[in-house]
Amino acid sequence: MMESWSVGVMRNSIRAGIVASTLIIFCAVAPSYAQEKKNIRMVFVSLAWNSEIPFRAALARGYFKSQGLQVEPILIRGGPAAIAALVSGEVDFASIGGAQAIFRAKARGLDLSIIGCISSTTNYILLGNKQTRTVEELKGKLIGITGAGTYSEFAVKAFLKKHNINPDKDVVLRAIGGTVLRAAAIEKGIIAAAPFSTEDAVRLIRAGYSVISNMNESLGIPQNIIVTRNEVLEKYPETSKRVLKAYIQGIQLAKFNKREALKAGYDAGLQGEPDVVGAAWDLYSPGLTSDLSIAVAGIQQMLDEDIRSGVVDKNFTVDRVINDRILKIAQQELRAEGKLRQ
Repeated sequence: MMESWSVGVMRNSIRAGIVASTLIIFCAVAPSYAQEKKNIRMVFVSLAWNSEIPFRAALARGYFKSQGLQVEPILIRGGPAAIAALVSGEVDFASIGGAQAIFRAKARGLDLSIIGCISSTTNYILLGNKQTRTVEELKGKLIGITGAGTYSEFAVKAFLKKHNINPDKDVVLRAIGGTVLRAAAIEKGIIAAAPFSTEDAVRLIRAGYSVISNMNESLGIPQNIIVTRNEVLEKYPETSKRVLKAYIQGIQLAKFNKREALKAGYDAGLQGEPDVVGAAWDLYSPGLTSDLSIAVAGIQQMLDEDIRSGVVDKNFTVDRVINDRILKIAQQELRAEGKLRQ
């Protein structure tokens, strides 16, 4: 009996040791999972279909929900205000236009990174008046932009340089303002051409304006990007991966299935005349990425311009603003799940 009792004690001790070891392991691992977030706040600077449709498709079709996430979209007009909300910790992720804001924020010591590209091109249509229908016909004329230092100025300059037109000598760029003002300026003959968003362009094309170029197909510089604080990536890697997986599924729908994408957009609250929205999709969809892959060459081109203009230091490198480590994991998992179309 004594031998039997000893064996029993030994067995119980072994079981207790296993349980204790398991608890120790669990406690060591648990915090990394416990701190992952389920409720996410994401800021947007526009309700334009070309920038919003991937997110809205993911929202309407339950892709975030299937990743165990609840996402609250917040609209803040203007990139600087959106960046301020992100830096302050009020939001977790941001969808903004143009990478220059991230270069300049990083140069000021703010720890932000580009983690995905919604578009790999510029989401503008360059329209001209009846006397200006081609790129060559822009020479010697006035081109309207939103304002000095804006993305529209950068995009127009990059486009002109690509076509061997010197933006400082061969044309005159004039700050006009928003869409209504630029359209009126063309109509009154104040300017010969100007860039417009796809939805605005559709309406203006129908009113008789000429398409000089669809920059969604001709200018490989990403306009719409996803950014976050590096702190979020480090503290919530699983959450970040799930956000990106849902977003990729949304952009897959947005790029490859027009009918379902537009239906999802309306279901998620986007608005617009169906014929205009449909025609605009035909213009911007070629520029959407298929999996949020970062258009490094285009971002480098933006950085080169900022360095040339002295906005950031000449030693600033593009790898300082790009962090696609978690994006690559998200892409790999979706590929393994058979949910990633190339």
